[in-house]
Amino acid sequence: VHSACELLLNSGFRELKEGDTWRLKPSDCVFIKKNGSTLIAAAIGGKFKPGNGFHLLGAHTDSPCLRLKPISERIKEGYVQLGVETYGGGLWYTWFDRELKIAGRAVTTGAGGRLQEHLIHIDRPIACVPSLAIHLNQDIKTSGFNPNTEQHVVPILCTELMDQVNSSNDLVAPTSSAPNSMFGFCGRRRHSTGLLQLVSEQTGTTDNMDTWELELCLADFQPARIGGLHNEFIHAPRLDNLFNSYAGLHGMVDSLSSLADESSIRVVCLFDHEEIGSVSTQGANSQHTMNILRRMANTLAEDKYTLSTGSGENPVAVSATHFEESLSKSFLLSADQAHALHPSYHDRHEPNHRPLFHRGIVLKCNSNQRYATNSLTAAAVRQLARLADVPVQEFVVRQDMHCGSTIGPLLSSQLGIATADVGFPQLAMHSCRELCCTTSISQAVRFYTAFYEHLSKIWPPI
Repeated sequence: VHSACELLLNSGFRELKEGDTWRLKPSDCVFIKKNGSTLIAAAIGGKFKPGNGFHLLGAHTDSPCLRLKPISERIKEGYVQLGVETYGGGLWYTWFDRELKIAGRAVTTGAGGRLQEHLIHIDRPIACVPSLAIHLNQDIKTSGFNPNTEQHVVPILCTELMDQVNSSNDLVAPTSSAPNSMFGFCGRRRHSTGLLQLVSEQTGTTDNMDTWELELCLADFQPARIGGLHNEFIHAPRLDNLFNSYAGLHGMVDSLSSLADESSIRVVCLFDHEEIGSVSTQGANSQHTMNILRRMANTLAEDKYTLSTGSGENPVAVSATHFEESLSKSFLLSADQAHALHPSYHDRHEPNHRPLFHRGIVLKCNSNQRYATNSLTAAAVRQLARLADVPVQEFVVRQDMHCGSTIGPLLSSQLGIATADVGFPQLAMHSCRELCCTTSISQAVRFYTAFYEHLSKIWPPI
């Protein structure tokens, strides 16, 4: 989200705060953050009028990972380990034998007790989860590899000996004369001394360390790579769903040249907590999206009236139901990655619905509304794809398999907005390291740009 905000600021957007009074007008480009992990950006069409629609693209910023527990330090058998919780439905066996870094945020206490938020990124291989040697685990030959996440997915940070040797003298156990420590109020250490030293280097302070709160997760240290014999693959963590967050944001920015002729409001919504159900303040299943859209519509309606009367013109009549009218003309594109056909597990796909690399955008359908696509929204996607010169392929889950879901049905039911679920094919979804093709990036940006530039020409339907 921090990187997304930098892109938006560099593209002429300005940040709005939820607690401030807003002033908006056609052609404005703005964004709002929630919790530092959810972002809503809007580009208001130059020809927008109250009652016109929203053109939304929704994706999510979170991915399965290992997150530090409130008391993360574990000292066992001469090792300092990190107590972690599994976040989301990850393929946890893929986190073994990886070089792991740590990122997230720390909340410190400044002068007068004011809370201060710091982004943390310890960009080096600081932890690992080693596998047990096969010589000590003969059962794996018959039972397979099935680690207990509480007992076995516990990253090693360092040895206890080296932690003692390298600990700073400034970080000591709490006494009546040493209130600033890494210990909790219960008098026991919550986090490793060495870890806190690294965090303090990025916060720039060691004050009131016993009151710090850490919200940190582990991530694959290895950077994204282009690979394959013909350099056609992208090997990277968190493609689900930073792929569509990135492409959707760039699609909006690339469409700004046509904003003056736009009659709707173009919106990108990047949500947190999709992987765990979206039920949170900043999740897609909260009232946050409805609140922001309604507030934008009301602010624009108020400003339209004020500007007209203030200039001596006749007041513009704004309907009391202008927001509901806007929703009825709106369209949501729920953009989340799709399951590409795996050559070694081809029987896991329905025979006529097998997304492949390089073959374009994936239109997701499910009669039980696990995806929100219907015939009208599917037709709109196909027309936009033709305009963008991007092929379309379909995905339907096998009838004898469970179908995942997206933010599409959640937002569609909450907002009453016509919705299509789309994505681009990838392998190894929810692995520590995932795989997609290079062609998909350019196709995605091209399609999402066309979504913003051309949707007003074809939607709403007659």
